[in-house]
Amino acid sequence: MNDQGSVHLISEIRVSDREALEKVFIESCLEANEANQTIPVLTGPTATGKSSLAMSLATRYGYEIVSADAMQIYRGFDIGTAKPTIEDQTHVPHHMIDILDPYESYSVASYIKETERVLDQLISDGKKPLVCGGSVQYVSALLDGLLFTPERTDPNLRQKVKNRIDTIGLQNAWQKLHSLDPESADAIAPTDRRRIARFFEMYIETGKTKSEINRLSRRRGPLFSFAAFHLDIEPRSALYERVNKRTAIMFEQGLIDETRALMDKWTNYVDCPAFRGIGYRESIDVVLGKCSEEEALDEIQKSTRRYAKRQQTWLRKRRDMTKLVLEC
Repeated sequence: MNDQGSVHLISEIRVSDREALEKVFIESCLEANEANQTIPVLTGPTATGKSSLAMSLATRYGYEIVSADAMQIYRGFDIGTAKPTIEDQTHVPHHMIDILDPYESYSVASYIKETERVLDQLISDGKKPLVCGGSVQYVSALLDGLLFTPERTDPNLRQKVKNRIDTIGLQNAWQKLHSLDPESADAIAPTDRRRIARFFEMYIETGKTKSEINRLSRRRGPLFSFAAFHLDIEPRSALYERVNKRTAIMFEQGLIDETRALMDKWTNYVDCPAFRGIGYRESIDVVLGKCSEEEALDEIQKSTRRYAKRQQTWLRKRRDMTKLVLEC
């Protein structure tokens, strides 16, 4: 662990083919690592090909991959999260995947605490970590070195917030969140009941919005030296086409069957956070006969495109990343 962490800014790089993109990424990571123990961080919208770039670097130069994906932490949720295959995990050690059962919640604070421990251990063992994933709140908190206070668990407050959201409706609650804290709203989906509720719990407890709390927390700074890369695809229509194709492939790979098996195993799936992820909540409706596979596919594609747009919006506000753009 470095005594004083930092995040390095390089530039924006545009390329027109995947081979050139891979070459630039690998060279940039190696160059950054020559000066000190700099940890590459690769993030970006879903379906941009982050995992394949990470695997290229890891297999050639002996890196171990630390996931920054809020859904890949769940055991058994493989197809809908585009989790690394068993073959990939055999060739390259992966961390921060398959660590929770679907009924368990996992906060940003929990992710940062465990990931910083993993990074510190890897470096102490003389290994080279590479952080890769599209959960932008995980990535931002890691790069900013946010210092989290222990989460409070006041059952009365949580019930009060829940009742209020039930009364006014989830969409109205998100609109209220957006009016209080547009920055946080960019990273919280209007359908994410758990994170919307947590926002208002924190707001009531502290009198501060999540962004205000984060700004105060940044005083600690990062514990490691990072070289952060924001991978994106332009125009956006090309990214959306990739999203649509990848979703269709998930169906071909058996997303509905995977969801059905998970529902059979976890009969309390209605209360499990993992089942609320994009792809799984729609697949549940197919299993229950509430919609057809065609309708579910269309809805998943729409939801994933909206998610990709939110990721882009969040990442474009940061000024501490090298932006790698694949122009299609």
